[in-house]
Amino acid sequence: MNDGDVRVAQHAVLCAADALESASDELGRLDAATGDGDEGLAMATAARGVRSAIAERPPTELADLLAVVANQFGAVGGAMGALSYVLLDAVAKAVSREADAFSAAGLAQLLRAAEDAVTAFGGAQRGDKTIVDAIAPAREAAEECAQRQQTAAQALLRAAAAAENGAAATAPMVAHVGRASRLGERSVGAVDAGAMSFAIALRALARAYAEETGEQDG
Repeated sequence: MNDGDVRVAQHAVLCAADALESASDELGRLDAATGDGDEGLAMATAARGVRSAIAERPPTELADLLAVVANQFGAVGGAMGALSYVLLDAVAKAVSREADAFSAAGLAQLLRAAEDAVTAFGGAQRGDKTIVDAIAPAREAAEECAQRQQTAAQALLRAAAAAENGAAATAPMVAHVGRASRLGERSVGAVDAGAMSFAIALRALARAYAEETGEQDG
């Protein structure tokens, strides 16, 4: 992996941090419907921490960059902070094993690592109205792009679209895991805040990466 790849990844990560902070009010409202309402604050705090940490000591390897992001999300505490750390830490470790993370196949493997880590951590499965409902379709979209030998940018864009659709599809679901599960049928009607956070971050990453590589957003 060359310095240019890391630079592009760093730019994409910073764009994702900006997007999460900009969406803090929306995420707070979503979380208030089924949780304790602190999702927006947690994401904004982590985003500011990511920008500060990268500015202070810019990582030179992709795994190191992801480790920095994981640590900043973990530092905000709470259930979402812990979950975000587990997800990002798993992706950072997968990057170290993946020969070509900057490919559709590599992206699919990273999303698989994220999905497996989140499922193992909290027991959530697809359909439980959690972040898994955004990660799983994103992973499937990336796998399809890999089979078609499409570029990493194309895979990211399609994964982001799938994550957005997956997040939106949580609205009619009944929550079965986490704080929202205590509401039972009353959790119906609200989009899961964690799934939306993932979709927002992935869309920003995809757009930034596509712009850097000259691909069109689709």
